[in-house]
Amino acid sequence: MVISLPNLRCGQEAHRLVSDSRESMPQTRSQLESGILERFGVLPNFFRLTTDDPKITEHLWGFAQFAYLDNPLPSLLKERLFVYLSLFCSVRYCIARHLGFLVGLGRPAGDAQCLPQSLDVVLPLLRRDLPFDSDLDQHIALCEGLGVVPLPPEPDSAQERAIFACAAHVFLKTSDAPRALRALKCVFDKKTLEYAKLLLAFIRIAHYWTEIHPELVLEDDINQLLATHEAIAACVLADSAELPEEKLARRLSEDLISLRDLNERHLRLKQDYEVLGTEHQRTEDRLFERERMLEDSSKRLGELAAIVESSNDVILSKDLNGIIRSWNGAATRLFGYSADEMIGASILKLIPEDLHSDEKTIMENIRAGRRVEHFETVRRTKSGQLLDVSITISPIKDKQGRVIGASKILRDVSTRKRLEQALLQAEKIAATGRMAATIAHEINNPLEAVMNLMYLLRPMIADPAGISYFQSVETELGRVSHIAKQTLGYYREHAAASSASLAEIVHHAITIYEPRCTATGIEIKKAINSSRKIVLRRGEMMQVVSNLIMNSIYAMQAGGVLSISVEDAVELPEGLVLTLQDDGVGIAEADLPRVFEAFFTTRSTVGTGIGLFVAKQFVGGHGGQIEVESKRDGENHGTTVRVFLPISTTYDSSGEGVRAMGNEMQKIVPLLPETLLLQN
Repeated sequence: MVISLPNLRCGQEAHRLVSDSRESMPQTRSQLESGILERFGVLPNFFRLTTDDPKITEHLWGFAQFAYLDNPLPSLLKERLFVYLSLFCSVRYCIARHLGFLVGLGRPAGDAQCLPQSLDVVLPLLRRDLPFDSDLDQHIALCEGLGVVPLPPEPDSAQERAIFACAAHVFLKTSDAPRALRALKCVFDKKTLEYAKLLLAFIRIAHYWTEIHPELVLEDDINQLLATHEAIAACVLADSAELPEEKLARRLSEDLISLRDLNERHLRLKQDYEVLGTEHQRTEDRLFERERMLEDSSKRLGELAAIVESSNDVILSKDLNGIIRSWNGAATRLFGYSADEMIGASILKLIPEDLHSDEKTIMENIRAGRRVEHFETVRRTKSGQLLDVSITISPIKDKQGRVIGASKILRDVSTRKRLEQALLQAEKIAATGRMAATIAHEINNPLEAVMNLMYLLRPMIADPAGISYFQSVETELGRVSHIAKQTLGYYREHAAASSASLAEIVHHAITIYEPRCTATGIEIKKAINSSRKIVLRRGEMMQVVSNLIMNSIYAMQAGGVLSISVEDAVELPEGLVLTLQDDGVGIAEADLPRVFEAFFTTRSTVGTGIGLFVAKQFVGGHGGQIEVESKRDGENHGTTVRVFLPISTTYDSSGEGVRAMGNEMQKIVPLLPETLLLQN
């Protein structure tokens, strides 16, 4: 066996150390000592303390055999647990000697069949602390969830750590010992648990035996091991771990000493009162002032804590590893996590994965003692919602000025961001309106000239088909002229709504765009199955249909099929359904939620992003609804738009009290020319 740490000797040399230790002992041994040597492979000084009365050693050896060596627990488990529990003994003999057994300087638990371990396997065991609080809770929960486990557990595994942690609390009789014992009952059957308790009893006796024999020294093989390997020596020769109860006892002892010293001083002051009365009074005044300052400080701390807890801003603190240490009420309200859920958790729990690198940059600034002010970023709530936030982070320092953590003040700025976006969009719409008015003014005069020329041209056309097309041209030019006047005058279409057939409007729009569709290779399929009339604004609905047809034409540059249907609604509420379906390129899934936003467009050369926005407002103004479905699969692609108009629209006499949709946009839409509305 090679001990796999730098400069470590092999197992053969370890056995040589054992042999040397045997040779260095007196050749005349008692039968008892020979038996001990035969069992351990070495004769520990532990069993050579009472040479004047061999009976004591004989009984001590008998208990060691019964409770430790012949204990049916696995030898490796017994020896590793012995080493771990000896970390908490103030005398370092037990941990040194049993470490020697574990690495081949003797036999682990006196078992010649148990193979020794390498130092690199044992070193993590020597560096293991006694867990408390949340760490202990995790170990206890693991034991309770394991059930009875096969022994021994894998060295340094989660199972071994949990079992050793619980056994240590029972052994040291901490305040958590009852919980730890209950956890051990889950992983050990009843008989095994009793043998485990028996082993703990012997280890406690061994520790006490070394503590009351200050003359006990380490054997030569152990001294040579410690002299050779610094890492091992640092762990073995370090002071024993101090338990919280011991810290509290030491602090109480120090406080009692301080109180006693103060009392003695007070007596001396009383004895010297006649001579130093004035100074005594001053001292008392200073003490009173200090008490008052302490009370004020305590009060201010309480007020500060109340301010933090009642603040509308999120206030939390974290250590340099990003682990949250405090969490106020505003943090719970904003993120949805309770303090119990977040204290002890990583701050990365609140940060989207693509922003984790920001946290590294922030912590680098904090470690350097720099503040991070008004840093705007995104954080994730418990429900998965992303929030825009503004963060100010300051370093937390100890009394020596060292940075030990960070305090963070976080404010939700999502509402402000939305208002800024809305304001920006409103400014865009207003600017577009001003531009539209200018354009309308420029085109109004030539448009009137074209209308006059059309009037003069009317008598010259005799062909019936030409007359039909001429009438369509006149109608569309009239609509363009009307829109130009609307835009120039900053008003909406004030013509009263009238009873009209949606089917007729659709037929008219198809007549206008059919030649363009034919030229592009687009086949129009019509299914006009309802000629029912409803009260609507004819110009607005003509604009909606025209815009949807133009969108389909742009989507089918290489040709395709455009299906247009008008049908009565099958389900309630009663109304009409206009459906336009094309097999064009389709709309990306990520873009679908935004198609009705003003100025949103996916076209790089044409389109303003206004058409569908205004179409939605016009349909909503009638009390209707519009929805879009689209796919971009290789073989299954295209877009379907459905427009629903109720039988009783908001312009119907029976619907005048229901005009809730589109009111705000009706103030904006008239500022936009027809050319914008048809280039979504």
